[in-house]
Amino acid sequence: MAVAVAVLLLGLARAAGGCLHCAPAALEALEQLRAALVPRRFTAPGPQSRAEALLVGMQGSFFRDYALDAFVGKVGLDELDAVASFTKNQTKTLRATVLQDGPLLEELVAFRRRVTEELKKALKDYEERACDATACHTLEGDVLDCFLCQNVRPQCIAYEECFVDRQPRLALQYDASQQPRDPALLGTVASVALSLSAFSVILIAACMYRQNRRLLLQ
Repeated sequence: MAVAVAVLLLGLARAAGGCLHCAPAALEALEQLRAALVPRRFTAPGPQSRAEALLVGMQGSFFRDYALDAFVGKVGLDELDAVASFTKNQTKTLRATVLQDGPLLEELVAFRRRVTEELKKALKDYEERACDATACHTLEGDVLDCFLCQNVRPQCIAYEECFVDRQPRLALQYDASQQPRDPALLGTVASVALSLSAFSVILIAACMYRQNRRLLLQ
């Protein structure tokens, strides 16, 4: 049953495609790594199933989703080749490791993080060039669309879509009006509001004192 589920997951991963899945060298390296480690290097069912899911995800939609959620989902072909080469070298090292079970699973998680960092550099490189208003029109050559898994012509990116910290899609289900404001501005507004409130209290107290004094003097 577990084998059937794993095969189904792998088939779905292949259908999903995206980014590193579009690079045959990276895909082959991940396939070889999964075959070498799962289930041979795992004796406990828990770590084994998690390792299987992690590697299947790396072959499938994990990197595609990252590229689309955090960036514009396009990467230069040369940069992608470099990431694929990095991934291939990393898998060679992992296939030679003596780690098993929990420690090996932790190393696989670290491996995925390292590959993600390399892909991030490639995605950011394209985005920075495409967001440069003075240089984007000079972009040459094709780039990879991580969603379509096809080579496309580079395009200039609208200002509001540029760079990770300004991308609307990172707001998740919240719109821009619900995002946290500048902490310094919030502190200033809060201080002014407290000062006005304290002044109002003092003013009211002074008025009440004068009124009571006037009544006492009558």
